[in-house]
Amino acid sequence: MLRHVNVPILFFAVLMIIPEFAVSNERRFGYAYESSVLPPGAREIEIWNTDRRGRTYFYRRMDQRIEYEFGVSNNLMSAFYLNTTTRTRDSNGENAGGSKSSSTSFAISNEWKYKLMDRVADPFGLALYGEGTMGTDKFEIEAKIIADKQLQNLLIAFDLVGEYESSSDVVNGSEVIAEEYKVKADAGAAFFFSNSFGTGIELRTENIFVGGSLQHSAIFAGPTVSYASEEIWATLTFLPQIYGPKGGTTVSKNLNFDEFEKIQIRLLLSFHF
Repeated sequence: MLRHVNVPILFFAVLMIIPEFAVSNERRFGYAYESSVLPPGAREIEIWNTDRRGRTYFYRRMDQRIEYEFGVSNNLMSAFYLNTTTRTRDSNGENAGGSKSSSTSFAISNEWKYKLMDRVADPFGLALYGEGTMGTDKFEIEAKIIADKQLQNLLIAFDLVGEYESSSDVVNGSEVIAEEYKVKADAGAAFFFSNSFGTGIELRTENIFVGGSLQHSAIFAGPTVSYASEEIWATLTFLPQIYGPKGGTTVSKNLNFDEFEKIQIRLLLSFHF
């Protein structure tokens, strides 16, 4: 898993062994989506690794996704995912002194993305996105409005995201169902030094509503670096939590470590075939 390797070294090692070309559907951000889609008949395999570290006490989480992505028709693409989430944490949760507890869950997802406007030919790019996920302990529906713009060597992207999640847990031998509504926003700006290399910054905010009221909120921001060739692209993003406007913990009233991690690291690798 990702926590057993040096991610930056692995990332740049991949870059050194692949040639320089340009492709049309690479992602230049780890979290913010872009409006571009695969052409009809084109296919890609994407490998996701998201390492989440640190809460009020010991916490590690690894999200891994394998995605099969394909162009359906002009301006329309779809994808299927196999998802695995592994958590290791202090069994007491908010109170120190517990033993280590680990759990693993599995899920499958299906996404659809339709491009309405092109980010180069039109005033800005615009796409609609929908994804459904069903797993061993949760059910999710997610919708995005994706906007972006290419200005020569500068790419700007913004996503507005709404999500419904129903999750299950066992408490004292009984199943407990929890429902959450999430409103997220992802933004990024990347500068291209060439057709292949780019670097920039991402900003992410996540807000969780339970019972109609806002319970938790956090803002993340950090650098991203990307590489794209004709047959492969890779993106690495570091996102530390910089502010927790709602649900701040007693450890740090300005950060929310009860619901969110101190840092998230995401590595995306994609292969075109």
